[in-house]
Amino acid sequence: MRYPDATAARVIRWEESVRFAFWALAGDKLKASLTMLGVVIGSAALVLVVTIASTGKVYIISQIEGIGANLAYATLDRNGASSVPEDELTPDDLVAVRQTLPAVNAVAGTYDIPVDLQLRGKAVHPRLVGVTQDFEKIRNLQITSGRYFDVEDFLAHFKVCLITDHLAQTAFGLDSAVGNNIHLDQFGCTIIGTFKEGVPTFGQSEIQEDTLLIPFPLVKSITGENFFQVLYAQAASSAEVSDLTQQMSRLLHIRHRKEARYTVENLSSLLQTANNISFAMSAVLIAIAALTLVTAGTGIMNIMLVNVSQRTHEIGIRKALGARPDEIRIQFLLEAFFISFAGALMGVGIALGLVWSVTRLTEGIVPLGISWTAVAVALAVSSGVGLLFGYRPASTAANLNPIDALRSE
Repeated sequence: MRYPDATAARVIRWEESVRFAFWALAGDKLKASLTMLGVVIGSAALVLVVTIASTGKVYIISQIEGIGANLAYATLDRNGASSVPEDELTPDDLVAVRQTLPAVNAVAGTYDIPVDLQLRGKAVHPRLVGVTQDFEKIRNLQITSGRYFDVEDFLAHFKVCLITDHLAQTAFGLDSAVGNNIHLDQFGCTIIGTFKEGVPTFGQSEIQEDTLLIPFPLVKSITGENFFQVLYAQAASSAEVSDLTQQMSRLLHIRHRKEARYTVENLSSLLQTANNISFAMSAVLIAIAALTLVTAGTGIMNIMLVNVSQRTHEIGIRKALGARPDEIRIQFLLEAFFISFAGALMGVGIALGLVWSVTRLTEGIVPLGISWTAVAVALAVSSGVGLLFGYRPASTAANLNPIDALRSE
């Protein structure tokens, strides 16, 4: 005599459990829909939270890196200790930094002062900044018309200059600024280009809204000075900035008096602060999303307990016909799982739709990126919430006494 394959029987019972679970949910669509609403909100919130947090982090860090995350910059500390002309940062220091420090990718120095001048009869008060050749690269300037200084401009001390777009628009309107002359007391220069910052610093650097750039050798003819107020060094990568900062500080102290004090800093601490803030915000928002899912799970558990009490007679009939406790438990677990999984799918779909809609509106401004890891986590966690909170009602149904269950109305 051939006995039925136990594995096949089990597969049939699984299929029956799935079918019973679908029938039960289809029998009361309104209750199932309201139950999954919390899961929809929680899973959508989880995807949106991670997307917003990661996008914000990437945007902030890109702004900082655009200003110069891989920069170390040195200034003479003029507070407290007395200084002498020999303490100033000179072109020789720039050459020493470039030739001595292996991590250096580019070096630049600046000297800036406020000036007053007339442009086409309009009084303007720009910041005059003397710069070296690598300043364009280090400060990520964008040349909007004309050109930047070349090697001959520095070697031959040509009287040329660049101005910011805002200053060009203020003074020349729609006319091209390139080719016009600027006169400052006894000094005059020809505008060879206009520029703007690659990443705006909003006046928190030597580049102001109205700025006039000149080759550094011309500073001496205007002010009589031949030193830098700020000396920049750019590392090949942000990972080398810390070592470069320390090496630059040691080199400057070796080249100058022991009494001289130099401040050598970088933006790495600002990057770390941005990372910490982003992490804290993400943790708070994820906790809120998790609380929403827990609330949704509690709702699933309560509804499933109500279902068990309402379907006690049905459970008794199934047990009387030979259904095992495990099969009853599986059926109710599947009902909870289907509710949470369907809610997770809807929530993730809504979140993706919102992200794609906003991406089209903010294209070129803030790059929104979908975290597919967050999508997978949202689906897994939301489905897991249904199984976790559905286990107790399922066990309650599985442990019902069939005789008592049949007596219930």
